[in-house]
Formats: sequence, C-alpha cells, structure tokens
Amino acid sequence: MTFPRTSLDDVTSEWAHLQTAETPSHSPTPRSSVSINLSPTTPTTTPAKSPRQIISELTIEVLPALLISVGGSILAGFIMGVIQKQPAFDRVPALFIMVPILLNLKSNIELNMSTRLSTQANLGTFDHKKEKVAVMRSNMELLLLQSTIIGASVGLLSSVLSLIPSSGPTLGAWRFAEQSVLLLAAGLGCTLLGSAIIGVLICGTVSISHVLGIDPDNIGTPLASSFGDMSTLLILSLVSSVLITQISTLWPLLTVALALALMALLFRVVRSNEHMAHHVGEGWIPLLYAAATSSIAGIIVEKCADRYPALPALVPVMNGIGGNIGTVFASRLSTSLHRASRRNPHAFSASEHNLVMCILLFINLPVQLGFLAVHRVTDTQLQVTLGFVLVYVAATIIHGLAMLLLGRLACTFLWSKGYDPDDYVNPFITGTGDMLGTVLLAIVFLIV
Repeated sequence: MTFPRTSLDDVTSEWAHLQTAETPSHSPTPRSSVSINLSPTTPTTTPAKSPRQIISELTIEVLPALLISVGGSILAGFIMGVIQKQPAFDRVPALFIMVPILLNLKSNIELNMSTRLSTQANLGTFDHKKEKVAVMRSNMELLLLQSTIIGASVGLLSSVLSLIPSSGPTLGAWRFAEQSVLLLAAGLGCTLLGSAIIGVLICGTVSISHVLGIDPDNIGTPLASSFGDMSTLLILSLVSSVLITQISTLWPLLTVALALALMALLFRVVRSNEHMAHHVGEGWIPLLYAAATSSIAGIIVEKCADRYPALPALVPVMNGIGGNIGTVFASRLSTSLHRASRRNPHAFSASEHNLVMCILLFINLPVQLGFLAVHRVTDTQLQVTLGFVLVYVAATIIHGLAMLLLGRLACTFLWSKGYDPDDYVNPFITGTGDMLGTVLLAIVFLIV
C-alpha cells in the first residue's frame, strides 16, 4: 500500500495551532510517493509527551545503549588488534583494505533496517503478529540482498586496490587470481553471516522493545552499530582463517558461486514484493558517500598516529557516540514524519524535537568524559590535563551538535523531496561524523 507523500510544509501548516510548525516558507512538490513495507493498521493517536517524560525516556533508554556502544567500540578495536596477527591477514594483506570499507557499508545497511523497523513498530504494524512477521521477513530479505551486493563489491574493490604498487612482493597472475577469489569469498561469507545474525538481533530488539513499551528508535541504532562491528570482525576472522587453508582448492570459488546464486534468488524475491521492490535501488549514493568519507578519516588517522600515538584509540568513541546520537535523533524524526503523514496531530512537534536534541547532546558529554577518564588510567600515552579536557569537551559538543543538526536537516529535506529518511539519512550521518570527528580530534591534539 502506498500513501501520498506530503511536504513538510503541508504537515506543519495543518497543525500550526498545535505548535507543530517546522518547515521552510516553501516546500517543493514531492517528486514521488514512498511505499510502506506492508499495509499498516490505522494508527492510533499518540498523546503528546511532557518534557519530564521525554527527559526520563531518553535518559533511561538512550544512555545505557550508548554505554553498550562504547563497550562495543572498545571490543571491536581489541578484536581487530588480535585478528590482524592471524595467518590469513599475513598471507593476504588485502584483507586489511577490506576491513574499514566492509565495516562502514555493512553497518549502514543494518542501521537502515533498524530505523525502518522502528518506524513500522511505532506506526502500529507490530501490534499484529501476522503483519509483524511479514515486515520482519521482508526486511531480512532486503538486508541479505544488500549484504551480498556489498560483500561482492568490497571483495572486488579490495582485489583491485591490492594491485597498487607497494613495498611487498609482486603477485603473479595465478596467485592474484587465487587471492581475488578468496577476497570475494571472504567478503560474501562475512556479510551474509554477519547480516543474518545482526538482522535477527535487530528484529528481536525492535520486537521486544515494542512489547516492553520502549521506543525502539532510542536503542535500535546504537545496539546494531555496536554488535555489528564486533560480529563483522569475528566472522571475517573465522571465514578468512578457514578459506586461507583452502586457497589452492575449489572451495573459495564454490563459496562465491553459492553466494552469488543466493543473491540472484534474493533479488527475485525482493523485487517480487511490491512493498519492498523500490528499496533495492535506493540509498546507494549515501552508502558510497559514507565509504568515501570514512576512508578519508582513516587516512587522517594514519597520518596523525605517529605524531599523536594516543589519538587512534579516541577516534572510535568520539565518532561512534556522536554518530549514534545523530542516528537516534534521525530515527525518531523519521518516525514523526511518517506519523504526521497519517494525520496524527501530535506526531511532529518542533518544541519536542528541540528538547530531544538538547538532551541527546547533554547525554553525550558524561559518556565521552567517562571513557576519557577510564582510558587515562589504562593508557599512559594520553596526558589528560585540564586544558586537554576542556578542548576535548568543546570538540565533542561541536561534533554532537553537528550530527544532530545534520540529522534534522537531512530528514526534513529528503522528506520534502519525496525520499524516505529511513533509507538515506544514516550513511550521511555516520560518514560525515567519522570525517568531522577525526578532524576535530586532530585539532584537539594540535592545540594541546
């Protein structure tokens, strides 16, 4: 079922007397309408929440999710330090090229799935078991299709980039062919298995949250991001370790063939679903943007690491927390826009979103400072002075505020153009957050 996409101006002008106006003076006519995954139930009118309720909800729900995401970022860094010493990474150095691109692209399609399901849960689709199961299944099919496309693309890209001259030995034609097949098999196997696991986690998180009365918009994206990175690294380590022992056999090629056959089957299944078919071609440009900007951030870290040895350890937390509060806010905002399109009078409140931005920005600070304090004890390379803390806090405020503003502007702009924010916004936030956060950290160390 499709619903006509109304511009932000149409929504807010209709409920101006309810103080829900948040739009430019002129919104262009939407270019297209966007389909909801399934024919949803008629949404019930959700009463407006008081500021006290909003503060309590965000503190209780978002703060623990952010703390878990910090733990996930630290564990992911530890896991990366372990697996890079494995024989597979030693024999096939191109696996190092694969890791950051794979983490970024795979994480973003999982974030998109989380925001889509959170929107559906808040619209009432999860109130009925049949619709809930159908929407989760269709989103899982889409996620697995996207993961196979990403796995194959990253495997091919890593093979091509490995041809760039380096100080290592030059590969012969046959060895390069073997390595390319292994990279393809590792990329496809890692993304398929990893996305299947995280997809089930996302479905369970949104479903349980809905039953318990927790807003999945508040916890879905931080948990998906945190566990997604850890699972990707662990599965890549496992898959590559198995495949490297079979590099001279047909098993890697057979793995690629089976994965590509599954991709063709998933493509047919998703394209045959009228509610999901349009998602196949949507959201790829933001994913490419995120991959490019994150790669730039990686180059900056590499250039600064020798001069500032303590900087790399702070990058995942600075970028991760800022990105998470941005995606949480964007997920909530997208849900509000979808609700408003169904004429729920309390769905889109400018004052509520302003308050949410302030709370998320405030929540960001103690989590960042807590990590800084713990890291100071465990890492003697980091000299934490009062001047460093003040400059670091200023950087985290700038970074967090930038992510929140970007989420707000991107959601409202894309919605007014007829695009579903659930498919587009997250990669813009994470990609920009990685690059901006890394630059800000470099400036912090430069100043102090």
